[in-house]
Amino acid sequence: MAFNKRKQSQMEQFLNDVLASQDTDMLVVRGKDCKTLFLNNSARARLEEAGAVTSACGPGLAGLFPDLCERCAEAAEVAEGETFQFDVTGPDEHIYAGTIHMVNWLDDKPAKVLTLRDVDEARNAHKKLYGLAYIDHLTGVPNRQRFKEDFELVAEDIAEGKLRGMVAIFDLDNFKAINDTYGHNTGDVMLRRLTGHMLMQPEFAGHLYRLGGDEFVLFYTDPTDNFPSDDAYRAHFEKLLQEAFVSYTMPNIEMSCTISMGVAFLPNHGESASELLRKADIALYKAKAAGRNQMVFFEDRYDNAKKFKDLYINIQPILTHLGRSYGYELVDRGNEGKGEENELNLTEFDRTMDALGLGEMENEAKYFIGYTSQLKSDTVRRNLPKGKFVVQINLPANVGDEDLALYQQLKAYGYKLALADLTDTNTPPHLLALADYAKFAPGRMDPVRQKQMIDNYPDKFFIATGVDSVSAFEAAKRRGFKLFQGYFFNEPVVVKKTKDIDPLKVNYLRLLQLTSTEDYVNFREISAVIASDVALSYKLLRLLNSAAVGLRNKISSIDMAVAYLGEESLKKWIAMLALRGVADDKPLELVRMSLIRAQFGELLAPHFNPRRDARHVFLTGMFSLLHIALEKTKEEVLEEIPVADDIRLSILTKTGPHSDLVAFFNNYEYANWDEVSEFARKNGLSDRVINDAYISAVKWYNVLTEGE
Repeated sequence: MAFNKRKQSQMEQFLNDVLASQDTDMLVVRGKDCKTLFLNNSARARLEEAGAVTSACGPGLAGLFPDLCERCAEAAEVAEGETFQFDVTGPDEHIYAGTIHMVNWLDDKPAKVLTLRDVDEARNAHKKLYGLAYIDHLTGVPNRQRFKEDFELVAEDIAEGKLRGMVAIFDLDNFKAINDTYGHNTGDVMLRRLTGHMLMQPEFAGHLYRLGGDEFVLFYTDPTDNFPSDDAYRAHFEKLLQEAFVSYTMPNIEMSCTISMGVAFLPNHGESASELLRKADIALYKAKAAGRNQMVFFEDRYDNAKKFKDLYINIQPILTHLGRSYGYELVDRGNEGKGEENELNLTEFDRTMDALGLGEMENEAKYFIGYTSQLKSDTVRRNLPKGKFVVQINLPANVGDEDLALYQQLKAYGYKLALADLTDTNTPPHLLALADYAKFAPGRMDPVRQKQMIDNYPDKFFIATGVDSVSAFEAAKRRGFKLFQGYFFNEPVVVKKTKDIDPLKVNYLRLLQLTSTEDYVNFREISAVIASDVALSYKLLRLLNSAAVGLRNKISSIDMAVAYLGEESLKKWIAMLALRGVADDKPLELVRMSLIRAQFGELLAPHFNPRRDARHVFLTGMFSLLHIALEKTKEEVLEEIPVADDIRLSILTKTGPHSDLVAFFNNYEYANWDEVSEFARKNGLSDRVINDAYISAVKWYNVLTEGE
């Protein structure tokens, strides 16, 4: 008997030690009167402080926790080995998490084990963290991350056909005008007014999320069997969503906001959150274009071309076998296929021409534009310089008489023709006779037939597409191609770490070192490097003495020139010259892409949410390709140039603050519009901001290199 008591005492001491570290009260009771078998030290101290130490729970601990008896009664059906969990309010008004276990106690007879732990502080901390992670601080509604996680909770049921649903994106019409006219504080109040109105409607509460800016999403799911048909489901939401269409305004301001909304249904329009958001966004764009203040349901015909492909201009180089720029393909609105959705928008086309500096048509490059029916209009035929532009036609799998008649008509109008997507089945001799250029990927045709075709038409320019590696470039050259489209010059090379840089390149690299630091720029040392290089001195003096700068007095010394140019302009001028210098044996496109990346990123920097450091973004873009020009590894180049850690991490890793921007540059250059779209969403960038920034960056490059 003494042994059993000693054993029980040891066990009770063990429980006290364990529970003390968890700040937990423990009580073991038995029978209808809940006789107390064991109290741990924490529970005993609580009862002693309250003067409530008794032999039973009822007048003791249950007297301090009013709901405890009721919770305990609910656990009556708990079997041995199972746990009943509950919350109760304690005497200090804190929330306590309770558990009840049915066990065999130390005497091998059934007993009930009750534990109580103060979780008030932990839960409040959790609520704060939850709010930071999932709640939009301005409006108080769930944010984009919460939407994504809520969608994932039902994704499996959607995939199995158990649920159907709806995603609607909407924003405020005239919101930018209100922000610009009355200030961001007024804009914030307008957003809160919108969400306040919607959350008062039971139809919207629990379904509303803020994506960013003035853009919101509504998300619903329902059991598949709840509606007899797709039409019934659509009609249900058409009526429900109309409740959001009111005019949002404020006292003492003259402007009001309505909303425009785009709606996509699942699984009809996709089963992933990103796909549904993309299609709802396309429908929203249609609502805006149709006059705003309306709702548009997504239709498959809207997605003939991706939204970003419709809106953005992309300029892809076409190079000679020497790596020199021969021309560019303009990937612009309306560049594919036929029909109303693909008609050439002359305003957008004019903007493309402006971006490339084509107004004066002084360069020698050719520009390849996709065919649209407007190329047959009198206005376009009169104004489009046919010596500069080549009409590119994507051939169908089998060319019919109607197709051939169209190509003959374009040729008769005086256009140069480039036939793209040639295969073994769509290239009859009478068709090739019309072409000035033929574009296709080398691997898409039988090699023998391909070689014969190129040999049989020595007057045609054959363009190899998809040439994205040096090995593919060399193979295409061997097959007889004269022109090449792709980014083979942008392929990293593996070189020895002892790779030397010739004396002139050392000067350029030194200038990059001196101007890439965040410390004070040493103008005297920069002047000394420039003065030691005749070519650099000449270029700098010519730049500053040009009519474009408009100086009253001519610059007569390198020191004077450097000081006059100023830090920011000097950095960009050196960036251009240095890249040209270190890449003098590389295609000029490498320099062009590096500088456009740099300026493109800098122009986007203030529009990011949150904003990004424009200087860091500029250097990240410029240095992202520098290792290729220097034939070094990225690590070697960044050891030689003392850039900020943010820039170094962004270029060397995938986790730097601007690593996603480097990937964005690649996707934009390759016209991977889905990835561009996703990047824009994550960073709060509008399609127009990105498009305008790219155009401005190209213009900037043209001005920077004018006369070079």
